[in-house]
Amino acid sequence: MEEAYYHVDKDKLKKVKLMITESELSEKDKEIQNLIADGLLELLNPDKSDQKIREEIKKKIFEIPKFNSTKFMLYCNSMRFYSLADNEAIVRKIIKKYQVRESMLVKKSLFSLAINVLVLSIEENKFENIDFYIDFANKVPTNPDLFFYKSAMTFFTYFIQYKKNQDKSALQYCDTIIKSFCLVGMPEYGEELQKFKDKYK
Repeated sequence: MEEAYYHVDKDKLKKVKLMITESELSEKDKEIQNLIADGLLELLNPDKSDQKIREEIKKKIFEIPKFNSTKFMLYCNSMRFYSLADNEAIVRKIIKKYQVRESMLVKKSLFSLAINVLVLSIEENKFENIDFYIDFANKVPTNPDLFFYKSAMTFFTYFIQYKKNQDKSALQYCDTIIKSFCLVGMPEYGEELQKFKDKYK
């Protein structure tokens, strides 16, 4: 699913849904995995939003009692279905609760949420409450496992610096990060960052 979403491959996502249906997963797991796939398809069709699917995903997220990997994936992929204020409150609460965990999977999850908050803040041009998320990221030491997340977080942090202060030197750092993604074998992600920068500059 993640690979299909990364490559914006709707047909592949639909095939994944078929694989889920034909799998030996429990009916409950099939329901959740199909809901995740539907959420990703919904995100790839912003001009044809399905409010019923969005509400079903939002409801399902908060029916899961603990913040486990399933709940994280559902929420992280569905953040656009919530208001910026709601996302800020939810993510702040999650980071405060789980940032002391040693698990690398948890750290990556928290970075993904923080990055999404920055993206949504840029899209809405609202930067009053972002310092908490940037401070969280800066306090986590960089290591090979987190390098992608730290790089993405740094891109959006510099881009916000440009947006707030019209600091053109910040855009040079953004360009360097885009080039690094392209050089290390993630050209699709580099191109997405370039499109984002051009759109919101």
